Amino acid sequence: MARTGLRILGGLLLWGTSSVALAANPTAADLLKLQPKQTNIAFSTPAEAEISACKVEVLKGEGNSSGYLLRDPQGQPLRRFFDTNGDRYIDVWSYFQDGKEIYREIDSNINRKADQYRWMGPLGMKHGADVDEDGKIDTWKMISPEEVSQELLQAIIARDFDRLKALMLNDEDIKALQLPNAELARIRDKIAQAQEKFQKTTAALIALTNKTQWMHLETSAPQCIPADALGGTTDIIRYKNGTILYANEGKHDFVQTGEMILVGRAWKLVTGPTVGITQVDDENPRTANGGAADTVEVTPETQPLLNKLRDIDERGSKAADAAGIVRYNLERAAILEQLADASHKEGSKENWLKQAADSLSSAAQNSPTKDSIAHKKLIELAAKVAKNGSPKLAGYVAFREMSADYTIKLATSPKITDKIQDEWRDRLKKFWETYPTADDAPDALLQLGMVSEFAGKETEAKNWYETLAKQYPQSKMAKKARGAVRRLESEGQHFELAGTMLGNEKPFDIKQLQGKVVVVYYWASWNGQCVNDFAKLKLLQNTLGSKSVELVCVNLDNNQQDAIAFLNKNPVAGFHLYEAGALESNLAESYGVMVLPNLFLIGKDGKVLSRSVQVTSLEDEIKKLEKKD
Repeated sequence: MARTGLRILGGLLLWGTSSVALAANPTAADLLKLQPKQTNIAFSTPAEAEISACKVEVLKGEGNSSGYLLRDPQGQPLRRFFDTNGDRYIDVWSYFQDGKEIYREIDSNINRKADQYRWMGPLGMKHGADVDEDGKIDTWKMISPEEVSQELLQAIIARDFDRLKALMLNDEDIKALQLPNAELARIRDKIAQAQEKFQKTTAALIALTNKTQWMHLETSAPQCIPADALGGTTDIIRYKNGTILYANEGKHDFVQTGEMILVGRAWKLVTGPTVGITQVDDENPRTANGGAADTVEVTPETQPLLNKLRDIDERGSKAADAAGIVRYNLERAAILEQLADASHKEGSKENWLKQAADSLSSAAQNSPTKDSIAHKKLIELAAKVAKNGSPKLAGYVAFREMSADYTIKLATSPKITDKIQDEWRDRLKKFWETYPTADDAPDALLQLGMVSEFAGKETEAKNWYETLAKQYPQSKMAKKARGAVRRLESEGQHFELAGTMLGNEKPFDIKQLQGKVVVVYYWASWNGQCVNDFAKLKLLQNTLGSKSVELVCVNLDNNQQDAIAFLNKNPVAGFHLYEAGALESNLAESYGVMVLPNLFLIGKDGKVLSRSVQVTSLEDEIKKLEKKD
């Protein structure tokens, strides 16, 4: 049965333009016929004997929006199909596993065809876009390095170059990166080689089948290439290479991903894959990559542990509640520590211990209030590596332990107390003093600045930001820190803001509004406060009129479709700017905007009157200005 748009029409429930119609109250069996377009999604489905005991609920949303929720006999959600805009056609299809939504398909342009696909919770973070609406993902808006490697392996198995292309940098990505000409030429040259590399790889791996199992992605630490080193305007975050470990017919082997670059929240491939454990470094062809490939060990000791890790990961993908996540991460951490003990290469040992720390940190943060087992294990691991590991490894584990401890305290405290913040600030300071070369040292300084700002200690915050920018100028955090200093010093200074308009990419420069009072509002659709703020801003416009005040809204969503959808439901007149990269974009980083919403009030002379004014007090502030005039 085609599912081109489930329609609710009077007393009928229709699928697209087909002639199949159901009664006004569809049965559970009717709704269970709707299947997702993407495959291999482990959502809950009741047994045949249970279907009659499932319940269908009618959902009513704002305005004319409505839909159906299907529950299993125990009351757990199974499916939710919803019409968000009231046109009587379903445009969001949600699928659940053990009561938790794990997959969603969206008709974002309201033309009765799904064009967005999202994996959630235990299934990961992927968000794919189907531009031509043929059911195949054309590009990824969100995807982790691990998920890139899984998709890449599936592309190789299926010999599907289009699936690889969806993982690669496209023209929109390249535009967002704002690469200088030399780097642009290098990237385009590597992209041009992708198809040939892919064909060679698929020819060499003809024996791979649907039974081939992805087991692990090994990478060295990501690199930050500062904008000024390239002669560009944006820092580049990349992995020089990744090594995929896979199992086929009981044997293990490797595929190299090639370079990956971060664009917004999506890691993108730059070229095609190659076969084997060694990846030649394109920047130095005479030497092998000293990163991931050299740290992977498959020995008689490690192979059974790798098999156990694979089994744990397969079971863990079905963990839908906090208890399941805790069990999964504790089991995983135990195997990872055993792998570290069984590894002979120092690089491999450190990578396994880093993953163990990540798993224990996740377990600790998801554990019930009185269950401190995971946190205690993380403390023990931190003490162990502090004694026997390298300073970098010790810093890595220590930072995850203290971050988990802070998160636990925030979760168990009825409010964020000064004591919690002071303790966190002290731990951050001690961490930076103890591990100044740790990968997380810049992050610690950035958080020191943010915590100090939160406490109203702006001079102290500025000092931390300046220390970060000075001592770690090539860190991806440095640009945020420089922007934060600029923001803290902005009152009385000319406000600089230039970019492109949301939806049509027309150029905008705030200088064109000189002579008017301007409200600059940084926001994202995922922030719950924005709905009320937009309503108040709209009321302000109606009260004062555009002759008195102009509104510039800077959207920091990961993709502009989310912003457009939000504005369709919460319209407000003004200049709406967007740039790919969200909180990592130039629009955010130029003034160190790290918390949303964020608001500036700009005077008629183009200078910042206030960087901390609240929406609720805007009208009074603007009226004061009018009286002065």
